[in-house]
Amino acid sequence: MDLTLRSGGTPARTTSTVPWRGIAFVAVLLGYALLTMGVIVRSPLLTVDRDLYRLNLQGRWPELYPVIHTFVMLGQRAPSTLMALPWIVWQAWRLRSPRPLVLLATALFVLNLSVGVVKVYVGRLGPLRTSQVHAVFEGGNIFPSGHVSNTVVLYGVLAWLVSRRYRKVAIIAAVFISVTVGMSTVYLDTHWLSDVLAGWAAGGLVLIALPWLMPTTQRWSEAALRPVQRWLSRRVSRKPDAGEPLGGGPEPRSDGHVFSGPGRVDPARVSVQLTDPVRPVEAAGLNVGRGGGVEGGQGPHGGALRDQPVG
Repeated sequence: MDLTLRSGGTPARTTSTVPWRGIAFVAVLLGYALLTMGVIVRSPLLTVDRDLYRLNLQGRWPELYPVIHTFVMLGQRAPSTLMALPWIVWQAWRLRSPRPLVLLATALFVLNLSVGVVKVYVGRLGPLRTSQVHAVFEGGNIFPSGHVSNTVVLYGVLAWLVSRRYRKVAIIAAVFISVTVGMSTVYLDTHWLSDVLAGWAAGGLVLIALPWLMPTTQRWSEAALRPVQRWLSRRVSRKPDAGEPLGGGPEPRSDGHVFSGPGRVDPARVSVQLTDPVRPVEAAGLNVGRGGGVEGGQGPHGGALRDQPVG
């Protein structure tokens, strides 16, 4: 699966003749279902849980407890999400798109919904409350491990958003954190091993399904943000540009000159303003008045010109 986001935030698509994403989804879903049935119905899987629990890993290496107890917080939903959120916001700002935030919100919503339903249905108790590995339908909430599934999804999304140059390193880091956090919960007696395996499967299902879900959630987010965008556009359109007086800019003429618009003063027009009106010009037998007539001729009002001739 190509997890690259273009500059606009759109996941890059690759063409493939094999629907491997669908095959992977069905395979992981089948394994998840088998794990669930192996916990509900007595199976050899419960024997593995019991034998690993009897090893008493915490009692054998008690000096590791402070380190592992701190390290496992990388999978705790609230702290890990708060740590990753600033980087997600920065990615959204860099791409000029809310899609990274929509991606994270979609992943966490689908994860909590899907894992929560199975937790309530199975109702398994953990090693901290009982030593019976088959304690199901008793109001517990440890199958599948939400701690582990959250680690898979959160760091998988972070690897999704990393540029192609560092993609391989990010995937390796995400796998390492998911595996070590899962085994840390077994050391701390928080989960049985089968809880951890189911958590990996549940988180993997969410990551595989995200490319199918993102187009729908993107449309919903765009529809929800559209009123806000319209309001912002109206606010921006009401404000004039800096340095631009109200009434608009000057209108160009065909000869290259500029008419002065409202709020502007044309210095060329100011320079030719006169304080006195133009007086008639009298010259050798010709009298050019306001009407443009000749001496002895008719003026604009039909009468003889009153100006006296020269001499």
